[in-house]
Amino acid sequence: MALAVCLTACGQVERKQPEYSAISVRTMTVAPESGVAVSRYVGTVEPANETPLSLQTAGRVVAIEVKNGQRVRKGQTILQIDSTQAKNAFETAEASLKQAQDGYDRVSKVHGKGVVSDQKMVEVESQYAQAKSLYAAAKKHLDECTLVAPCDGVVSDLKVSKGQNIVPDATLCKLLDVSGFRVRFTVPEAEIGRLRERGEIECPALDTILPVVITEKSVSANALTHTYDAIARIDGGRDILRAGMVAVVRLKSSSAEAIVIPAKCVLLKPEGPTVWVKQNDQAVRRAITVGGYGVDGIQVLDGLQAGDIVITDGYQKLYEGCKIVEE
Repeated sequence: MALAVCLTACGQVERKQPEYSAISVRTMTVAPESGVAVSRYVGTVEPANETPLSLQTAGRVVAIEVKNGQRVRKGQTILQIDSTQAKNAFETAEASLKQAQDGYDRVSKVHGKGVVSDQKMVEVESQYAQAKSLYAAAKKHLDECTLVAPCDGVVSDLKVSKGQNIVPDATLCKLLDVSGFRVRFTVPEAEIGRLRERGEIECPALDTILPVVITEKSVSANALTHTYDAIARIDGGRDILRAGMVAVVRLKSSSAEAIVIPAKCVLLKPEGPTVWVKQNDQAVRRAITVGGYGVDGIQVLDGLQAGDIVITDGYQKLYEGCKIVEE
């Protein structure tokens, strides 16, 4: 009986919870500030102009005169298709035109003397006009058997081979105008209205920085990504840039009233960027939406407001709800 009382008494002993010491941190109170942010976008270098080349007639490829990456001059032959039938039709039309022209010359000489009636003259003129029309059509068909460069440029995406049958209006290759380059990139809808026209690009493959000027902005957003396409002209770099290179576009944007925090505060998690904030002497993780990069840090578009206390140092040992004390 005494043993039972003893056990009962022992069970009523109050157990004290372990006390954890507060973690020392440094903080800052955020407030909106005016300034300029630098936004970064990943883009792709393109030639200043890109022209798809095709033929308007079907046929079998009998000759290819160029290779991918080759520079060509205006009027230079790219490829040819079998022109046997077109050449025969042209020669027939040429002979018919010559015959019609001879008849027209003879009749027109005597028509003024009254030897040939007006009705006969009209008939001869009609035959001559028809022969010229057929000749022009046959010549055009023959010319279309040869694909020529409409301007100076570099051949790209040439995928046809000798002996291949092609169909009308199918793109056979592209002609790149490499007298200049541009960069194509996408911009989130929240930032498209604040972009400034001038900026710079950095090409990691070349380790070079070049100035750019925005020349085009899409007026409608992509329905899935809610981003806008933008194109910027690259000033310079013609001798070193290549189509398809990856470029980092840096553009300044106005941020009239924006919250900017040190970049080291932002922790990148799978679910998105977060920061630690102080609430009632405890550490709480907060999800944020970041914008551009300013001189003093990262612009925060959502998740923080004026008066919030952000932990800037000592966050490495924090956990949700832990006690904190400012140094």
